[in-house]
Amino acid sequence: MAPSDAAKTLNSELLPPSSELRQAVAVVCDRDPTFQRIEAEAGPLTVRIWAAGFPSLVRVIMGQQLSLRAAQAIFQRLVATIELTPEAIAATPDSTLKQVGLSQAKIATCQRLSATILSGQLSLETLATLPDAEAIEQLTQIKGIGVWTAEVYLLFCLQRLSSFPASDLAIQISYQRLKNLEQRPTRKDLLVSTATLDPYRGAVAYLLWHYYRHLAQK
Repeated sequence: MAPSDAAKTLNSELLPPSSELRQAVAVVCDRDPTFQRIEAEAGPLTVRIWAAGFPSLVRVIMGQQLSLRAAQAIFQRLVATIELTPEAIAATPDSTLKQVGLSQAKIATCQRLSATILSGQLSLETLATLPDAEAIEQLTQIKGIGVWTAEVYLLFCLQRLSSFPASDLAIQISYQRLKNLEQRPTRKDLLVSTATLDPYRGAVAYLLWHYYRHLAQK
């Protein structure tokens, strides 16, 4: 699949879970029956799964501190304007990237990512073979790519069900509602409270995002 074609498949469509994810959900619900409420209230689980590679990582970067709708709109304008490859990003003027809606910070992040790949310092193919901690460390060495971005990439694109983006606001809000907590949990709180669900916390993330979408419709 050409990069441009791959990029165009990165839409906001929600898909049924894989058999592996469904098994992980069963383990989570067995260990913590509270999570059974989510599908009982929100209906069958649906998830986002994107192909691994440069376009998907750029798409995750677009989602930093933006709503899904806004990030998707910017991304679609971007792939309609340029071929989404490291070479094209490196060669595209900032003014063009700004016109499609990228902030200066995200332009800089995408340019640094492209330069790191083009210099051979980062291989996304090799990254896919690394343990979670090493993959996250490599990604977060690039300024502008934080732990949330790396963890979402591992979960959505590498299908690492051990990856848990616990700093995600929607996940925190959903967990607070699910557990009837007085305060929204922090990343540290979530990591501690879900420790018994490791290494299936990617399933926890998917369930909590599903629950958040349900809560938002109420």
